[in-house]
Amino acid sequence: MIMTVGDSRVGKSTVIKLLIDLLQSQNRKIKVYNHDNLQRFKAYETVVTIDSLDFFRGETDKILQDLNNDELEIIMVDMPGQYLEKICQYIQRTDLFSLLVDYQWSLTFVQPISQRIDCVNYLKSLLEFAIDNTNYVLVKNQYFGEIFRDYQEIMQSKFRIIGGAEIELTRLHRDHYEAIERTAKPISQCVTDTSVYLVYRTYIYHWIKNFHASIRNETIASKYLGI
Repeated sequence: MIMTVGDSRVGKSTVIKLLIDLLQSQNRKIKVYNHDNLQRFKAYETVVTIDSLDFFRGETDKILQDLNNDELEIIMVDMPGQYLEKICQYIQRTDLFSLLVDYQWSLTFVQPISQRIDCVNYLKSLLEFAIDNTNYVLVKNQYFGEIFRDYQEIMQSKFRIIGGAEIELTRLHRDHYEAIERTAKPISQCVTDTSVYLVYRTYIYHWIKNFHASIRNETIASKYLGI
């Protein structure tokens, strides 16, 4: 089970989309839950099962039922931005950590970060709550810049000690990302869509390639993400 967590507008949904493309290329059996807006993953409805999930209206049993689904290999959950306290309450209420062990599933938290100190505080609180019950993958979203000073000074050494993995999402220009959105297709299909300028497709191709390489070059991240 992969859960994207963290602040709003740091790239959680983008990371999920890129992971779907990579896992689909390996013929993995995936189901994706989205909390905030089902339309966000509409482009992926033809390639993977997408379902809505509202943590605040008693819909969380859907995930628990899927733990017993032998046809699924990976469950991906795009958690709501912020709301860490409510997410932790849900995990405690459902005894999720124990259930995952019972059904022989593992859980990986994936947190994209920007340079905001809020991202570091979120990660610190998450680590204190989950301790060693889960795996962690931190995504340095370089759209916001290449230097993550607060994370490096405050949390990086501790994060590495507990076995957390770091990967990078290189910067993609806003125009290129908007071109992807206009196609209404999965990101991986945009590189062959002639409605997108050739030069844009070239940048998008290398952006995807760099992200996937960042995972494959990090053995621990590959394992945590089911690659």
